[in-house]
Formats: sequence, structure tokens, C-alpha cells
Amino acid sequence: MPYRGKRIIGRGFGGAVGGAVGALLLAASLSGCNESQSATQPEVQIRPVRVATVALEPASDSVRYPAVIRPRVEADVGFRVAGKVVARTVEVGSRVEPGMVLARLDPTDLDLQIRASQAQLASAQSDAENARSDFSRYATLRQGEWTTRQEYDRRKTALDKAESKVREVEAQLRVLNNASHYATLVADEAGVVTAALVEPGQVVAQGQTALRVAKLGTVEAVANIPEQQVGTLTQRNLSVELWAQPGTAIAGKLRETSPSADPNTRTFQAKITLANPPPGVQLGMTATVTATLERGGLVARLPISALTQRDQKPAVWVVGSPNDTLELRPVAIAAYAGDLAIVADGLKAGERVVTAGVHKLDAGQKVRVWTEPTR
Repeated sequence: MPYRGKRIIGRGFGGAVGGAVGALLLAASLSGCNESQSATQPEVQIRPVRVATVALEPASDSVRYPAVIRPRVEADVGFRVAGKVVARTVEVGSRVEPGMVLARLDPTDLDLQIRASQAQLASAQSDAENARSDFSRYATLRQGEWTTRQEYDRRKTALDKAESKVREVEAQLRVLNNASHYATLVADEAGVVTAALVEPGQVVAQGQTALRVAKLGTVEAVANIPEQQVGTLTQRNLSVELWAQPGTAIAGKLRETSPSADPNTRTFQAKITLANPPPGVQLGMTATVTATLERGGLVARLPISALTQRDQKPAVWVVGSPNDTLELRPVAIAAYAGDLAIVADGLKAGERVVTAGVHKLDAGQKVRVWTEPTR
């Protein structure tokens, strides 16, 4: 009986061990099949991409700049003589006409100078008359050989000096008379006073700015142009729209562009003359300058991040339909506007173009369009 028991136990243990070994061999064979199948058939990765849908539009390129209406000519006017201001007859915003009195200086000192010059002129004229009489007598004596040649010449020189002194004092008197007129500041042409820099009682120097007058008739819009767009400004059609009169476009012409950029804003100041400004245009109004560049055909606007290269030429990745595989498509770039590329040829309306990560893509690669998660 003990022998039989051992035999029975041996059988059971051997059968269990054989079953375990068989299970391990089966698992190993299945694992090997899976690994060989994975090696022969790799899993295809589908990359998510951001895309933009191509929309064709007219090729005209328009940009808008804020502007301010300024006068074409704005002059700083002042007195041509020094003195004390006794009156100012205009205020800021006053309309002036040619010959209109703007301000006056105290004329007392100028009147006294004129009187002194008049007295000097009378004295010089008397001296000239005496010299003329002496010369006349010595000229008669010289004809009769009653005087010497030297004395005759001396009297002639004295006469010339006396007459020159008369002319000198007359010129000084004319200068003083003009200075007396300059004590009254008058307008040279029609305009509007934009600044008053003197007040009655103030003593001003010769040439010091007293008023600032803007000439009427010609106004212009002044705008600041970014440096990447100032080069094409001469090729664009310009128009001006006043904020106070929306919807009314006024034709403009570029008159002047600053030769250097503003050190703070790095923009260039441009002055656009208004061709036929409406009556409601006032100095200092806010406006918008529209600069349009006309091009033939249709174009598409894409982010610059969508561009890559093919054979050293610009290209984009187009997502094909219906299997969403990539195609590298060469394109023609007409211009760049800020962070946008103006594509003139190579794309059709409705096509989808990859706009991010273009340097990590391959032709024929399968992708899926990334959609922003809703929040």
C-alpha cells in the first residue's frame, strides 16, 4: 500500500509540471508571433495639425493708418523790432485777413529815435548847404586863378562829405520809419490763429514768435507709417476718411515723407494733401488714411508660419481629401504684409493648408485636423 501511494503522488506531480511547461511554451510561441507581426506591420501614427482654409480675394492690398488734419503752411510770426507789447487784437482760433492788425508794440522809443534822426538830417543838410556855397565861391576864384588847386580840391572834398552825410542820415531815417511800422504786427494772408505766445505788457525780442498762424486753403493728413510699409507708400492710392464724416472718402496725394524714423516709435511721418476737402474739415480733426495697392487677379492670405521650401522656392503643405494626406505644393508669393504672406498662385479656394510645425512633416503623411477644445 505505501508503494502504491508514492506512485500515485509521483504521477500527479509529473502531470502538473508537464502542464505548466506546456503553458509556458504556448505563451512564448504566441508572444513570438505577436512580435513578428508587429515588426512586419508597424502602427501608423496620425499627426494632428493646425490648418487654414484658403479663401481667394481680389488682389488689392489695403492698409489703414490713423492721422490728424494739419495745415499745409503754419508760420510763426513775430515783430521785426524789439519792444513792449501794448495790445493783442486776436485770440486762438481767430480768423485773420491780409492787412489785419494782430498786435502792437509801444512806439514811444521809436518815435524819439525818428525825431533825433530828423534833427540829424536837418543839421547835415545845413552843413551840406554851407559846403556847397564855399565850393561855389572857390570854383569862381579858381577860374580867375585867384586860388590854388589844392584849396579848390579841399572845398570839393568837403562838399562831397557833407552830401554823403545827408544821404546817410536820410537812410537811417527811412530805417527808423520802417521800424515804426514794424511796431504794428499785421497779417500777410488769410489764415487762422493756432497759438498766441505773447500777452500785453510782455517785452519781446526782435524776431521772437508772437503768434502762430495757419494758412487757409490747403490742408493735409499727417500719419505715421511703419518702416516695413513706407517703401510701398508711393505706389499706393491714398484716400482720407474723417472720423467726423464716416463713409466719405477724400482723395489724397503724398506730398512728403520724413527721411528718418522717429527715434521713439520707429515710424516715418507722411503728409498727404487733400485734393478737394469738404467745407466741414477743421484743423486738428482725427482721420484715417487708407493706402491701397492694386494687383491683378486673386490672392490668398496665409500666416507666414505656413511657408516652407521646395527646391529653394516657397511652398506649403496642403491637406488632401478625402484621406487627409499631405502634399507639398509650390506657391508664388506676391508680397508680405505684417505676419501674413500674400500668395498669388498655387492654391485653390477651399483647400486646407497647414499653418504650424511645417518643418516636421513629410509628403504623403496622414494627418488629422486639430480642433480647439471647447471651454
